[in-house]
Amino acid sequence: MRRFSTFFAAPVIALAVLATACGSVSPYAAKVDNKSISEEDLTRELRSIAANGPYLRLIESRQQVKGTGAGTFDAAFTALALTRQIYYQLIGTELASRKLTVGPDDLAAAREAVIEQIQGEDVFEDFPKSYQDELIRRQAQLDLLTLSLTGVTGSAEEAGRAYYDSHKDEFASACVSHILVASREKADDIRARLGRGEDYATIARAESTDTQSAQKGGELGCDINQSTGFVPEFMLAVFNQPVGEAGAPVQTQFGFHIIKVTSRQTPPYDQVRDQVRLKLTTNGQENLLTWLQETVAKADIEINPKYGTFNKEGASPGVVPPARPADAPATSTPLIPGPAGGATPP
Repeated sequence: MRRFSTFFAAPVIALAVLATACGSVSPYAAKVDNKSISEEDLTRELRSIAANGPYLRLIESRQQVKGTGAGTFDAAFTALALTRQIYYQLIGTELASRKLTVGPDDLAAAREAVIEQIQGEDVFEDFPKSYQDELIRRQAQLDLLTLSLTGVTGSAEEAGRAYYDSHKDEFASACVSHILVASREKADDIRARLGRGEDYATIARAESTDTQSAQKGGELGCDINQSTGFVPEFMLAVFNQPVGEAGAPVQTQFGFHIIKVTSRQTPPYDQVRDQVRLKLTTNGQENLLTWLQETVAKADIEINPKYGTFNKEGASPGVVPPARPADAPATSTPLIPGPAGGATPP
């Protein structure tokens, strides 16, 4: 089921539209519980993507995007994109049933998430304003539902502040030094020397087996936080022992540490709001995937045959592109339908 999450790893990918042989165009690409995803919407999204060269190249670095004909998209790529459209429609329906509405704070947080996903604001700004707004809205809806599925009540902002108030250590940072030695006896001896007034940095340079920090008098830096990657025993001391004092020896898998915290601070909520929201939504990923699996299984999903069929089985339910004969060229779809099925550049 974890593979389900790949559909939400980046903003929705470009879609393509295929005209029939007689030149007519079906008004829908998919129907989800009798609600249509129109080909007009798919074309509008396609124009936005096709005009953003940096983003298109980013996608093409991961999978085939263009079809075999000039100005076309690969059918499998289109099927993946249409699957994502279906998922977002299901999310919107669920939010409406829960009477949940995206607010300004949700949109602000979502904008930052989208920019990070597409690797920079410059790429994001290359999209038309209407498409930027669409990407932000989708991400905000996804985050809002994820929070709701974790049992959050009230607004996302209220949930964020409540989480921050009860988990401040997760956002704190500290300036930390340590002296690492191999035995308890050696650690106790060094702490006794410190108690008699010997200089911490001098002892660290002479005694610490962590040669890298020893050269700096034991300093590890001032950006030590819960995501730094140190072992739990070490972090427990960093965020609990008194500031300005060498603490009691702490044993870890590396030996015995005499830790000194020279400062420790927790930034105000407003400075870490995005980090708080990220933690909340990350914590709810399993619930989201379970909901999505169950919702897709129950949904009535109809796909325009030109795009394939919808398969609900397996770890990654989604649109399966039309089958093709073994000796036929790879299926592709025109970027934008023109007269008699031709493709017109965006």
